[in-house]
Amino acid sequence: MKKLITSALPYVHGVPHLGNIIGSVLPADVYARFCRLRGEEVLFICGSDSHGTMFEIAAERRNTTPKKLAYENHKKVIEIFEKFKLSFDYYGITDSETNREFTYHIFRKLDENGYIKEKEVESAYCERCNRFLPDRFIEGKCPFCGGLTRGDQCDDCGKLMNIKEIIEPHCVLCNGEITFKKTRHLFLDLPKFEKELFDFVKNSRGWSKLAKKETLGFLKQGLKPRAITRDASWGFKVPKKNYENKVFYVWFDAPIGYLSFTKEWCLKNDQKFEEWWKNEKTKLVQFMGKDNTIFHSIIFPAMLLGCRENWKLADRLISCGWLKTEGIKFSKSRGKGLTTEEALKKYPADYWRFVLVSLYPEQNDSVFSIKIFKETINNEFADIIGNFVHRVLSFCYSNFKEIPRPDIFYPIPEEIKELKNIFKTITKNFEECKFREALKNIIHYCKISNAYFNNKEPWKKEGEEKKEICFYSGNLAKNLAIFLYPIVPNFSEKVFDFLNLNFKKIRWIDSAEFNFSGKIKKPKPLIEKIK
Repeated sequence: MKKLITSALPYVHGVPHLGNIIGSVLPADVYARFCRLRGEEVLFICGSDSHGTMFEIAAERRNTTPKKLAYENHKKVIEIFEKFKLSFDYYGITDSETNREFTYHIFRKLDENGYIKEKEVESAYCERCNRFLPDRFIEGKCPFCGGLTRGDQCDDCGKLMNIKEIIEPHCVLCNGEITFKKTRHLFLDLPKFEKELFDFVKNSRGWSKLAKKETLGFLKQGLKPRAITRDASWGFKVPKKNYENKVFYVWFDAPIGYLSFTKEWCLKNDQKFEEWWKNEKTKLVQFMGKDNTIFHSIIFPAMLLGCRENWKLADRLISCGWLKTEGIKFSKSRGKGLTTEEALKKYPADYWRFVLVSLYPEQNDSVFSIKIFKETINNEFADIIGNFVHRVLSFCYSNFKEIPRPDIFYPIPEEIKELKNIFKTITKNFEECKFREALKNIIHYCKISNAYFNNKEPWKKEGEEKKEICFYSGNLAKNLAIFLYPIVPNFSEKVFDFLNLNFKKIRWIDSAEFNFSGKIKKPKPLIEKIK
């Protein structure tokens, strides 16, 4: 089975923060690694979201151009993601020529099929700057929660709204007052897709509860036409008479990037693009934060449906909540939260991956703090997991220089029989993208393994009995390394190296077996505690 996995595209007008990592790219990576271990044919794609007015704002403040800023940050983000061990098969950028061609193709198809309408609207205008203001140039108070609204979406509660609903709106460039003037824009006629979209969502299987809840709630309010053009300078120009001076709204060309990146990968790898995006047997799984849900579950599907070209729609949408600190979600634009660059200077990638997965906000928002980070690493990653694996491998090496194979095999010890069921639970939670629960199960598996090793006291045993304890304990350490590979790949690869195992040949099913024996290397401590 082909499995196409996408992560919401990081908006690279600034360096991603930890909320960006846990919101989409990390859970998508964990799932992709798990699927590869299962032997599935995986294509994991992502890319930098490089258009939109936030680039114009950031570029103006830094005295540079949006294009230069986009490509500088794109390069920086690639380097950061490599350090985080994110295993994309392809990572592109939405400013590519491929994406321009796809964007124009989809727009023209929608226009030909009667799904684009023209409409004169009153748009925000700053007299002091003497220009129409794109959404992100406007900030004010949210009419729903009183939080910070930036453009057409509240940064705190995530609700979409009309610019005119914002309380006390002002221009972010000059802090001047906003007026409204008439201008013409192009709209995607979403009401025409209501029935198709409702059936699509209702019949979906494997969506996260949060994704389904957000989408159905939005549909019940009734869909309204959605503007797909902006009075801005940075982005793809609109290929339609009288609209040449406008650009496409970033949320129109950004999700089209999923198709473009796949096409670019296919061209480089001599693969057929249609096998991924026009093949019912391919499973499309998309990961995102809850504030991006509607764009993936309503707007992007409507764009694809409107082409009438049999494009693939998502089989699964996995949305998650926000990672907060002191009650405020992480935000690049507001300077809230620890950037990924800063994080990696402090501690290794595996530490962050472990803690972020342990906090994965599957249903509700999670709170991050340095105290939680330290306690999770010291108490769980180091004391429980790292300590068990190192003790077992060190004991086996000092006594046998290998994981020994007993001459006589007895039934699996009673003390670890229940681990077969825990293996099934871990597998099920990975399949259902419940990674936080999966990690809890793995820690529980490790505790039982540790109790077995301690209670059997192999240091007091001799001969076959000592061999048997070391054989099962060594296999338990091997199994844990496989379980943890999707979450903390560096840690697992070190364990595989001690065991002289080629991790590229390891499969998920190997973590259910007690069949490994052989020479091992002298192990070194795996996890350094935070002092």
